[in-house]
Amino acid sequence: MPFVAYVHAEDPSPGPGERPAWEPNWRIWRWVVVALPAAYAATSAQGVVEAVLVLIVFALVCRAALEALPDGDGLREYRQ
Repeated sequence: MPFVAYVHAEDPSPGPGERPAWEPNWRIWRWVVVALPAAYAATSAQGVVEAVLVLIVFALVCRAALEALPDGDGLREYRQ
């Protein structure tokens, strides 16, 4: 017997808090834009200043990744 499934052909309209797929996510890009000058400054600095700037760049990239990834509640919302 062939696999038969219902495919919802309508594209659901985005909710009030959702953005269209073509619109950039500015919450992510603001962290990337701030990290770029800090990375450039880290490449031209030396010593402790360079190390601090590298840690700042790492923290900014982590913030961008936190904005990009969905909220992972783990199994908190899992129901059997």
